Amino acid sequence: MHDSLKDFKSVLEISLAWGEMDAAQHINNAVYLRYGETGRIAYLQKLGLDFDLKGKGVVLAEVNCKYKFPLTFPDKIWIGTRALLDTLDEFGFWTEQVIVSHRYQKISTVIRSKLVYYDFVNLKKTPLTQNNHDKVIRFEKT
Repeated sequence: MHDSLKDFKSVLEISLAWGEMDAAQHINNAVYLRYGETGRIAYLQKLGLDFDLKGKGVVLAEVNCKYKFPLTFPDKIWIGTRALLDTLDEFGFWTEQVIVSHRYQKISTVIRSKLVYYDFVNLKKTPLTQNNHDKVIRFEKT
């Protein structure tokens, strides 16, 4: 695994698909956001954060994607995801993700996302439970 991933508690490996490339012959920009989503979901599952579409769960509130190097098929990537603990607040936290190419052994993309706890019944953000707040801290500090 690439050195840039050593501080990430959640790392997922994905094979790129031919159909994810566009006319410019590299992975389409929108696909990187899907990679980020896949990595965030894997992170939240490892974290054990509560999620119930009939109750409460984590949703994406904001995302920033910095493209550093284009990915092309064939390749595999690692997606490292971590919470930025200094951003943990009453409603959620920011995550940082790096996408690393196996073939080129370098960072392709850096994604930062604001995740908030959401009440799916009342359709509004809601404070993180103390249990979920503590899970984030424990997961990142172990």
